[in-house]
Amino acid sequence: MTMQVNVTTRVNSQSIRREVHNGRDHLILPSYTLPANVVMNGGLYSTSEIDAHYAGLEGTLAPLGHPQVNGQFVSAFSPEGLNVGFVGAWNRNVKKAGNRIYLEKWVDVNKASESEGGRELLERVAAIERGEDVPPIHTSVAVFLDQLEPNEEQKALGAEWVAKIHGMDHDAILLHEVGAATPEQGVGLMVNADLATPLKANSGALVGESFREREQRLDRAAKAKFAPGENEYAWVADFTDSQVVIIRNGGSAQVYGYTSDGGKITFDDTGTPVARQESWVTVVANKVKSLFTPQDKPATNHQTEGDMPLTTEDTELLRKIVGEAIAANNDATIKPLSESIAAIQTNQQQLAETLTANSRAEEATKRAAVAKVHGEIVANALSGDALDAMFKNLGEAAPLGTNSAQAQTETGAPDPATYFK
Repeated sequence: MTMQVNVTTRVNSQSIRREVHNGRDHLILPSYTLPANVVMNGGLYSTSEIDAHYAGLEGTLAPLGHPQVNGQFVSAFSPEGLNVGFVGAWNRNVKKAGNRIYLEKWVDVNKASESEGGRELLERVAAIERGEDVPPIHTSVAVFLDQLEPNEEQKALGAEWVAKIHGMDHDAILLHEVGAATPEQGVGLMVNADLATPLKANSGALVGESFREREQRLDRAAKAKFAPGENEYAWVADFTDSQVVIIRNGGSAQVYGYTSDGGKITFDDTGTPVARQESWVTVVANKVKSLFTPQDKPATNHQTEGDMPLTTEDTELLRKIVGEAIAANNDATIKPLSESIAAIQTNQQQLAETLTANSRAEEATKRAAVAKVHGEIVANALSGDALDAMFKNLGEAAPLGTNSAQAQTETGAPDPATYFK
């Protein structure tokens, strides 16, 4: 996913100057950005990527802060971006200067004085020129990029991801955003290029965050999110680069997804119960109802062979689930399993009753048909296979129900006068 990364640098206060351009007074704020072939917040910005795109900053806008709409970063050139950020400033004289990109913010003094933010900018520049002790002015270039997976060599040099730049949108002027490490706004993050580190040579020493450092950060983050109280605790039982198993206050183990951005751990809001075998496996007790869904009752006239819904395979799987649940030995696992088994048993009983009722109804129908032909004494003396055989021998003489298209005599035979017309 393409994201906006805002790379922040500091304006050289001693180089601020004033010039007349196009007949209008302007402030010029020189700055540097995007040092090449360095790692910033874990991301590698290669020389080739920066060389291919830095010229795109020429003539872009220099809004006051990165424009946002409802907490989401937007282009400085969009209508909403212009409304919230434009103070009459834009970027000029972009060029490569050593390992960095040099560019200037040209601020139209009259245009800036028309807005509250613009007037604050003019005031800050004037205070710096007078030598007063005021916060410095920073700039921040908005780079649209994808974070690609680094290769082994790049990982060894300290990169967690590699920047694939798509374009430059603007280079903003910052008055109050200095020191923001990684604000979780929209899809952006703040990167301070002044703190960029050169690529690390792989000298054989441990490079990057160690397993122990990651574990300690996860422990601290888990305590803050899941056990903030004085008498609560949460500890990390195991973790990978994207998942962590957490046990809270002696309860069951749960696996959570997490991300690590700029040193900040962010957990998913919900976890999944897991149990330890050779590796952590999802507890399936709460899935019994989805594995064995209650079977619909057969229709009243439905002929069935009497098979029950649970096959031999179902039974074996159920035994396995019960065994795992008992091994886990906690109420959260046993309770849903017990409820599921009770539901299955109730369903089985209802099915058996329905099938028995169907069988009795069919037997009564057959007995009545036999009685019409051979009398009740014979019909009542028959059952099971004998009754079925006698019923089948009736043929067309004793159809079930009253839907026969032929008139019948009291003996069940067709009426000759009607039959031989």
